[in-house]
Amino acid sequence: MEKYNFIIIGIDTLRADHLSCYGYVRKTSPNIDKIAEESIVFKWAFANGIPTHPAWTTILTGVHPLGHGIVTHMGSAQLSEDIPMVQEVLRKEGYVTGAVDNMFLKYGDFYKWFTRGFHIYSHPGGIPAPEAGLKVQADDVTEYSIKVLKELLDRRKPFFMFIHYWDPHSPYRPPKPYNKVFWQKEPPEDEKLLDYAISQYDGEIRYVDDKIGELIDFLREKDLLESTVLFITSDHGENLQEHGDYMGHKGLYDNVTRVPLIMRLPNGEKDVREDLVQHVDIAYTIYELAGVKPPIKIDGKSLVDACDEERPVVLLENTQQKAIGLRIRDWKLIVYLEKTPDGIPKDYMQLFKLKKDPGERTNLAYHEVEKTKELKEKLDNISKALLRGEKNPLLEQAPTMRKIKFYSQAKSLIELYGLIIRQEEEEKRVK
Repeated sequence: MEKYNFIIIGIDTLRADHLSCYGYVRKTSPNIDKIAEESIVFKWAFANGIPTHPAWTTILTGVHPLGHGIVTHMGSAQLSEDIPMVQEVLRKEGYVTGAVDNMFLKYGDFYKWFTRGFHIYSHPGGIPAPEAGLKVQADDVTEYSIKVLKELLDRRKPFFMFIHYWDPHSPYRPPKPYNKVFWQKEPPEDEKLLDYAISQYDGEIRYVDDKIGELIDFLREKDLLESTVLFITSDHGENLQEHGDYMGHKGLYDNVTRVPLIMRLPNGEKDVREDLVQHVDIAYTIYELAGVKPPIKIDGKSLVDACDEERPVVLLENTQQKAIGLRIRDWKLIVYLEKTPDGIPKDYMQLFKLKKDPGERTNLAYHEVEKTKELKEKLDNISKALLRGEKNPLLEQAPTMRKIKFYSQAKSLIELYGLIIRQEEEEKRVK
């Protein structure tokens, strides 16, 4: 039986509800929409841990952040060697593996687990310092991705590829002409004017969508879609002034924790699923479709078969604030584990009835007392199971909340270390 290839396309900071295939009013994603038309689209997918480092670690391990321990972004923790990443396992099964990404190096710190198991880990240039506008551009990510894919294809083996786009992360400054797609007037003096900011966020999405379209065209030209399982997702969403947060991604609200998830199977199966799914399900599904048994217990379930059960999602964050939450179909509970910088007290709880309050504006925790108690008990029990007897990393690690001012050290390290890391023994290429 021929083995499938696997590609994960990750789009940083992408809200599901700003893609046109998820019902958004603007035509932000015509190329992703075309893929969605021949894919399984999950309307209610969630990040287990936010923001970037916890989320991508979860996607690439299938282990919940409470289990793998990476609960902060740019924290001091390193992923244990005892927790394998999906590319490591597939490599041992004969796959060739590649990535276009820059998470291993941020501001002079090494997050080496992101390079584990890749034959080629290609850094697409630039420093990942969005606060200073030094984002890696989607043009470069697509260019590097096609180069790496060509090299993997030369080996004539099944492959696994992880591709990380940074657009539409803030600041929202899409290149021309995308800055004018949804805003035809002159830019306002204050770029934080909400309507303008959203138009530029949407312009970033349209830009990265076009570059993903170029990548998809390459896959079609090489007849790869007939043998490849393709995932399109995000690490987290974004606050666009909701809940007092502007151009940021703090808070366990749906506009931050809900992500797009599109899975294209080689047979082109089409469906729109309403069941709640999670980041941990991606690695589980890759193992299932590759016919490989995970070497450790992981936390996901199959995305191939529809899930009818009311499956709860445990959410957490520990970067700008320390909180944990439980998301079920109609309710969400959020518990703050220490006082937040904006004054929410420790042990404060929020309860939202999502059907009536999808914007999560009315806190019912101290009105619906029995429901709050029920969900808190369920959250505690599920969290205990996810910890597997280990210490809770949320309680062990402090929120990072770094503000980056200097990039020279990171830049010099990239120049020294090189933009392409090759991690392979001498291997014969099958000609």
